[in-house]
Amino acid sequence: MSFENTAFNPIGVTSALGRAIRLRRLFGTTGKALVVALDQAVPRGVSPQLARIEDTYRAVKAGHPNAITVTRGIGAALLGHDAEPLPWILKASSFSVDFHPTLDATIGSVDDAVRLGADAVAVGISAGSSVQPQMLEMLAATVERAAEVGMPTVCHAYPSGELWGDRKGSAESVLYAARAAAELGVDVVKTWYTGSTESFAEVVAGTPALVMVAGGAKADTDLEVLEMAEKVMQAGAAGLTFGRNVWGAEDPAKMITALRAIVHEGVSASVAAKHLS
Repeated sequence: MSFENTAFNPIGVTSALGRAIRLRRLFGTTGKALVVALDQAVPRGVSPQLARIEDTYRAVKAGHPNAITVTRGIGAALLGHDAEPLPWILKASSFSVDFHPTLDATIGSVDDAVRLGADAVAVGISAGSSVQPQMLEMLAATVERAAEVGMPTVCHAYPSGELWGDRKGSAESVLYAARAAAELGVDVVKTWYTGSTESFAEVVAGTPALVMVAGGAKADTDLEVLEMAEKVMQAGAAGLTFGRNVWGAEDPAKMITALRAIVHEGVSASVAAKHLS
């Protein structure tokens, strides 16, 4: 065993060490990650797959994603008795498309993430919302506390606010949302795909943080999911955080295997699709 690098260790026994180790758990040796979002019951309703959450978790785990995103209650239900739990991100805020679509309410904390053994904490903002200032305050407080205890921060930064008008979802709005999160010091930004490799590359270039893409609505075909993933990774993204297009697939484990090939091996969608058969 070599201790060559211990002569000068700028991290030392500080919270930066915890942050670095947790980020390595999530992004591994490739610096890329495939995360499966299992936090969508409150935002979008309890689908059959989320109602059967233990079965869905087992199917997801069989594909070996880098991590999952869950709320604290579901994290406890799924991970408490798992001898080899997946790395996980605590979702500490939530919106609802039916009841409060542009306000992420606080439902957890950085200290919850530390206490429960999470590898990161995630909160969301609705950029362009009339309540954007309150969500930025929540995000800033989360980043500050996370820095104190060595917890990486993830922001689900969506340009979903009602003040955008017909600009909602444009490349301009996505860049604004992602940049707003990065301005506050988050480690990872999860945002919407802009529709092309070229426009999303501009989002990545303008966001000084690791940029990941949300999976969005359920696609018509599995190949569409893989083609989107290929374009996202070609744009320089740090990875994918997919929900419905993974746990809603006919075989979640095969879909995860195919997506992992794109994220970690850089294969094309057509090559990755062979894992679905």
